[in-house]
Amino acid sequence: MQFAAVGLNQDMLPVFLGLLIATAIAWLFLSNRLYAELRRNNPDLYESLGSPKLFMKKSFTANFKVIRFLFKQHYGDAVDPAVIPLCKGLRALFCIYIICLAGCVALLFDKMG
Repeated sequence: MQFAAVGLNQDMLPVFLGLLIATAIAWLFLSNRLYAELRRNNPDLYESLGSPKLFMKKSFTANFKVIRFLFKQHYGDAVDPAVIPLCKGLRALFCIYIICLAGCVALLFDKMG
Protein backbone atom coordinates (compact mmCIF):
# COMPACT_ATOMS: atom_id res chain seq x y z
CA MET A 1 0.00 0.00 0.00
CA GLN A 2 1.49 3.35 -1.02
CA PHE A 3 0.87 6.44 1.09
CA ALA A 4 2.85 8.84 -1.08
CA ALA A 5 -0.40 10.14 -2.54
CA VAL A 6 -1.39 11.62 0.82
CA GLY A 7 2.11 12.91 1.52
CA LEU A 8 3.12 10.52 4.32
CA ASN A 9 6.82 9.83 4.52
CA GLN A 10 9.01 8.20 7.12
CA ASP A 11 10.34 11.57 8.31
CA MET A 12 6.93 12.27 9.82
CA LEU A 13 7.14 9.34 12.27
CA PRO A 14 9.07 11.30 14.95
CA VAL A 15 6.58 14.16 14.59
CA PHE A 16 3.64 11.81 15.11
CA LEU A 17 5.35 10.15 18.08
CA GLY A 18 6.16 13.53 19.64
CA LEU A 19 2.56 14.65 19.23
CA LEU A 20 1.34 11.38 20.77
CA ILE A 21 3.48 11.96 23.86
CA ALA A 22 2.51 15.65 24.12
CA THR A 23 -1.22 14.93 23.81
CA ALA A 24 -1.00 12.11 26.35
CA ILE A 25 0.65 14.42 28.89
CA ALA A 26 -1.83 17.22 28.19
CA TRP A 27 -4.68 14.69 28.51
CA LEU A 28 -3.48 13.74 32.00
CA PHE A 29 -3.44 17.35 33.20
CA LEU A 30 -6.77 18.36 31.63
CA SER A 31 -8.60 15.20 32.66
CA ASN A 32 -7.39 15.65 36.23
CA ARG A 33 -8.82 19.20 36.22
CA LEU A 34 -12.07 17.96 34.70
CA TYR A 35 -12.47 15.25 37.32
CA ALA A 36 -11.77 17.75 40.12
CA GLU A 37 -14.31 20.24 38.73
CA LEU A 38 -16.96 17.57 38.33
CA ARG A 39 -16.31 16.16 41.80
CA ARG A 40 -16.55 19.64 43.36
CA ASN A 41 -19.35 21.27 41.37
CA ASN A 42 -21.32 18.41 39.77
CA PRO A 43 -21.22 15.44 42.14
CA ASP A 44 -24.24 13.72 40.57
CA LEU A 45 -22.69 13.83 37.10
CA TYR A 46 -19.36 12.75 38.57
CA GLU A 47 -21.04 9.70 40.11
CA SER A 48 -22.90 8.89 36.89
CA LEU A 49 -19.56 8.81 35.03
CA GLY A 50 -18.29 6.20 37.48
CA SER A 51 -16.36 8.57 39.79
CA PRO A 52 -13.37 8.83 37.46
CA LYS A 53 -9.94 9.53 38.90
CA LEU A 54 -6.64 10.12 37.18
CA PHE A 55 -4.98 6.96 38.46
CA MET A 56 -7.43 4.20 39.15
CA LYS A 57 -8.35 0.81 37.87
CA LYS A 58 -10.60 1.95 35.09
CA SER A 59 -12.85 -0.41 33.29
CA PHE A 60 -13.61 -0.05 29.61
CA THR A 61 -17.16 1.03 30.43
CA ALA A 62 -15.98 3.82 32.77
CA ASN A 63 -13.58 5.12 30.12
CA PHE A 64 -16.31 4.89 27.49
CA LYS A 65 -18.69 6.91 29.69
CA VAL A 66 -16.18 9.74 30.00
CA ILE A 67 -15.36 9.75 26.26
CA ARG A 68 -19.08 9.67 25.41
CA PHE A 69 -19.68 12.59 27.79
CA LEU A 70 -16.93 14.59 26.07
CA PHE A 71 -18.35 14.00 22.60
CA LYS A 72 -22.01 14.38 23.55
CA GLN A 73 -21.74 18.20 23.68
CA HIS A 74 -25.25 18.57 25.10
CA TYR A 75 -24.22 19.86 28.49
CA GLY A 76 -27.08 22.31 29.08
CA ASP A 77 -27.53 23.32 32.70
CA ALA A 78 -26.15 20.00 33.91
CA VAL A 79 -22.57 21.23 34.22
CA ASP A 80 -20.72 24.21 35.58
CA PRO A 81 -19.62 26.65 32.83
CA ALA A 82 -15.96 26.05 33.77
CA VAL A 83 -16.32 22.41 32.69
CA ILE A 84 -17.27 23.16 29.07
CA PRO A 85 -13.84 24.51 27.95
CA LEU A 86 -12.17 21.53 29.61
CA CYS A 87 -14.46 19.18 27.68
CA LYS A 88 -13.73 20.97 24.40
CA GLY A 89 -10.00 20.78 25.05
CA LEU A 90 -10.11 17.10 25.93
CA ARG A 91 -12.24 16.37 22.87
CA ALA A 92 -9.69 18.13 20.64
CA LEU A 93 -6.80 16.27 22.29
CA PHE A 94 -8.57 12.95 21.78
CA CYS A 95 -9.04 13.68 18.07
CA ILE A 96 -5.40 14.76 17.67
CA TYR A 97 -4.26 11.61 19.46
CA ILE A 98 -6.34 9.34 17.21
CA ILE A 99 -5.09 11.08 14.05
CA CYS A 100 -1.45 10.80 15.17
CA LEU A 101 -1.92 7.18 16.17
CA ALA A 102 -3.42 6.39 12.76
CA GLY A 103 -0.51 8.20 11.11
CA CYS A 104 2.03 6.16 13.08
CA VAL A 105 0.28 2.91 12.21
CA ALA A 106 0.08 3.87 8.53
CA LEU A 107 3.77 4.76 8.43
CA LEU A 108 4.77 1.56 10.20
CA PHE A 109 2.70 -0.56 7.82
CA ASP A 110 4.19 1.33 4.87
CA LYS A 111 7.68 0.71 6.23
CA MET A 112 7.02 -3.03 6.62
CA GLY A 113 5.37 -3.39 3.22
